[in-house]
Amino acid sequence: MMKIRKGTYTVYKGIEMVITEYYGHGILNPEIENHREISYSKELGKLKGFELDNNSDRFFKDIRVDKLNNAYRVDTKGIYKGDEFLLWGYNEKRDVIGLITYNEEIAKKYDFIKLSDSYIKEVSPSEIEKIWEERTKSEFDLPLPEEIKEKKIIYQKEE
Repeated sequence: MMKIRKGTYTVYKGIEMVITEYYGHGILNPEIENHREISYSKELGKLKGFELDNNSDRFFKDIRVDKLNNAYRVDTKGIYKGDEFLLWGYNEKRDVIGLITYNEEIAKKYDFIKLSDSYIKEVSPSEIEKIWEERTKSEFDLPLPEEIKEKKIIYQKEE
């Protein structure tokens, strides 16, 4: 199964976890603004202070932003026919990867579908030449964890 990641992450107690905002974030309420939810796959086992969400099969916990020691943004990118695109998920049932671009010229070149502010196209994974994750500073302006590299190659087509 191919995993295409996009979002904000942290390494907490040695486990890579997703950081998500609460519903209502953005409303001028300092209490909501200072909290996030961190979560990880239930396959990794229960950590103290985490609860299981049966709907998502993930353990989660509320955490104050000032308790995070690190955070980073992950965007998965790929090369399709020599051009670089953001990857937007893998549909296992249909065996397709979503490509996103904001460049109208590139979108026309490859017959992308227009969305409100971008363009999308689904392609077979076999058409992707290379896939990698880029890890950059998050909106929290915290350092990246030492063990996290800024670029991680996920797949490289053999020539």
